[in-house]
Amino acid sequence: MARFGIEEEFQLLDEDTLVPVPLGSAARAVLPSGAGEVKKEFLTSQVEFSTSPVGTLAAAREELTAFRRELASFARDHGAVAIGSGTPFGVGPEASVVESERYDTVADWLGHIVDSHHVDALHLHVEVPDEEDRVRALNAVRPWMPTLLAVSGNSPFADGHDTGHDSWRTVIMRRLPLSGCPPQFRDMHHYRTEVDRLIAQHVIPDVGSVCWAARLSAQYPTVELRLFDAQLSTDDALLVAALGRALVETAVGADDPVRTGDDIQASLWSAARHGMEATLVHPSNGELVAARDAVGLLVETIAPALKASGDLAFVEDALARVLQTGTGAQRQRAAYAESGIEALRALHRFASDGEVHDAARQQ
Repeated sequence: MARFGIEEEFQLLDEDTLVPVPLGSAARAVLPSGAGEVKKEFLTSQVEFSTSPVGTLAAAREELTAFRRELASFARDHGAVAIGSGTPFGVGPEASVVESERYDTVADWLGHIVDSHHVDALHLHVEVPDEEDRVRALNAVRPWMPTLLAVSGNSPFADGHDTGHDSWRTVIMRRLPLSGCPPQFRDMHHYRTEVDRLIAQHVIPDVGSVCWAARLSAQYPTVELRLFDAQLSTDDALLVAALGRALVETAVGADDPVRTGDDIQASLWSAARHGMEATLVHPSNGELVAARDAVGLLVETIAPALKASGDLAFVEDALARVLQTGTGAQRQRAAYAESGIEALRALHRFASDGEVHDAARQQ
């Protein structure tokens, strides 16, 4: 059973307008740094929390829930709302890039893109000790990325409007040079050679700027899944973690996938636009498949790994909840349709307080 770690990015928004406010450094100064680690992020309105390397969902839940509650309490005390969402509802003039040598380099690289690069993600690290196994796993998870995105889309709003996309964050990320599906690699030497070439070509400033939706971590012996929007609730985060870990564990011994990068990129766009109503390219046979059916196929494929970790029942229950109450994007839209910013603010507060399910589940 592989260890894993979850990195979640949060934004602090003004409670009245849901526009980012520069409270990230103040939050980091007072939030506890016991289990897990509180880190700075790219924007002054952001905070990142990374769990410890853990072996069970229960251990991850304990750390994520404790941090979310502390962050929510800090936000309330400062007239703000802490959100787990791939994009904030609105973007105002207050939040800016955090001052640091690293972020100055990234901002210079992004150029004008940085002015609207308000995105928050969940990154999942899955430990794979052997480096060649990591490459094989990276290759094998590629065709499943659109299915994972369909389940986890959680950024329907931007600039105070409904974007029409379940994952507007994914659309924003497509402006970057290495966005979306990574190439297929022969081995670790091939992977490192390609990354070094991209740096020499000045496509990316450094290895830390590799921004494919899945990559090999430069710091840890992990496959890193970076396609997920920041998640609305702890349970949402744990669902994508369980699916992602089981997929990587299954992928280590899988045959090379047959899907092309173009197929996967097209399906990623469809998943970002339509979420669970998307039509995707089947990961194996190339036929078109409804996203809901692809999710069932994914669970069937990774069921042995889910059973081995004891996560199968949780995943089945969590997916049933998503089908009943919607993805994070759907729940955000439903709240806004109910009574605008007031209901959307209440939804974010309920989720960030560390509650297991959103308000709809309680009714």
